[in-house]
Amino acid sequence: MQNAPSSPRTIRVRLLKSPLDYLRLALRIMFWCALLYIAVAAFESDGFTDKGEVVFLDSDFEEVSEADIGVDDIVVGLVDLHGVIMSFAGDDMLSGAESTVTPDDVRDALSVMRGVSDLSGLVVRFETPGGEVTASDEIRNILATYKAREKMPLFFYSGFVLASGGYYAACAADKVFAAKNAEVGSIGVIIEMLNYQKLAKDTLGVDMKVYKTGEFKDMGNPFREPTPAETALLNRDVRESMDDFVAEVAKSRDIPVNVVRDTLGTGQVWTGKRAKELGLVDDVFYPEELGARLKAELGAKGEVFYASYRRPEDFLHSLESHIQTALAAVFPKLPFPAARKGFHSPRLYYLLPW
Repeated sequence: MQNAPSSPRTIRVRLLKSPLDYLRLALRIMFWCALLYIAVAAFESDGFTDKGEVVFLDSDFEEVSEADIGVDDIVVGLVDLHGVIMSFAGDDMLSGAESTVTPDDVRDALSVMRGVSDLSGLVVRFETPGGEVTASDEIRNILATYKAREKMPLFFYSGFVLASGGYYAACAADKVFAAKNAEVGSIGVIIEMLNYQKLAKDTLGVDMKVYKTGEFKDMGNPFREPTPAETALLNRDVRESMDDFVAEVAKSRDIPVNVVRDTLGTGQVWTGKRAKELGLVDDVFYPEELGARLKAELGAKGEVFYASYRRPEDFLHSLESHIQTALAAVFPKLPFPAARKGFHSPRLYYLLPW
């Protein structure tokens, strides 16, 4: 009996015809690449715990070899911090802020600095409009603890803006320096809350019903006016945080409390030059002159070199940074209070007003 002829085999080939097909293919490739990377990184002991490294710079901030540092030269730690001060890095992602500074960022930098031997001091170059009260206070405490534990002088320098929570953190420093045209100050506290009541009810016909267990459980609800009791509580919190700010500035700058509260605690921002006249900074000069000033402050015989902290730049950290940038670009920038604080959780800020 003759074998029946086998049916012809059909090979299906799907051609990429539309942009959607290319998008699907790209997403599949990205998914498997990410999965492969995570699997490899999981076997590395420091795959997800890299805190960064230290590079050595001369007084002009040019990278040099550690071998270039002479016996009479001194090395000063250098930590650069830029951005809004937040408790967590993701808090500000959708509001469009380019970068944030968190207490964990500062802890990581100082942890790396502890591995550098024979540091003569630490310089924090901080550029920030301020941020959360809690995070600002935590950063100030982290720096003060490090200074006391390592028994070294702490210096702050700002070339652009050292405002509100940033200045509060600078109260941990032995000396504060700034560029003559930097923005310094904004000593004050702020709480911002949006109110959508008119828009929701009168324009959109939307009403919000809340069922709660306590009088203040939905404090900050943007669909109604705050009650007198809630207003009193918020004002109390603002006053207490301001008292802390005033006390720190008065103590660190040796300025009478009443002068800090009545003259300096107005939320005003001054140039570095004016801030020096008011006693908020010790001196004003350009960044390139910082090395010469530190040489005089520390009594160095030779030159001043920096052990500069550099954040981790591996693939995983770069991927995270690019994802955050992409999300901030894709999503519309939400109004400042809603994006940063959420509807029902008003937060206290030492922050330069926008």
